Order: sequence, then structure tokens, then C-alpha cells
Amino acid sequence: MTVVWEIIGWAAAVLLVGAYALVATRRLDARSATYHILNVVGAAGLVAYSIYKMAWPQLGLNLFWGAVGVVGIIIGLRAAGSTSDRRRSCASAASFDEEGVREG
Repeated sequence: MTVVWEIIGWAAAVLLVGAYALVATRRLDARSATYHILNVVGAAGLVAYSIYKMAWPQLGLNLFWGAVGVVGIIIGLRAAGSTSDRRRSCASAASFDEEGVREG
């Protein structure tokens, strides 16, 4: 069973560091759902591993990290919802870009 926990811990660490590496190399947007999902899944894996190892500071850090990822997902979903609502209600009106500048 120890090997399974080690695999969980390493896989979770790879997800977190991999997500950061993708953002740092501009292959992934830090506001993307993919980035936040990688962080939440990685943090969840490290939370489980931290409980197994009884590593309480690491547990606290990864609970916080996961919560930040969940907040990022919620903000992204709300922004996507409000953008699609705006697009539906303004379909025949003049369009604006994301900074509020009128297009066309």
C-alpha cells in the first residue's frame, strides 16, 4: 500500500509543478480552467498524501492551494456565464471587446 501512496504523492506533485511550468512557459493561461483543475486535482492528491504521512504543514498548504484553485474555477465560470449572457442580450447591438472598447 505504501507504493500506492508514493505514486499518488508524486503524481500530484507533477500536476502542480507541471501546471506552473505550462503557465511559466506561456503554453497555458493562468486564468484557464485547465490550469485551475490541474491545481485542484494536484492539491487534492497532496492533501491525501499529507494525511497519510501526517505532514500537517503540508496538509494546510495544499488545502489552501486547492481552495485557491476552486475559487479560480468559480470566478472563471461566473465570467463565462456573464459573458454569454451579455452576448445573448446584445446580439443586435454594437459589440465591445473585453476591455469595453467598441468594436467596428
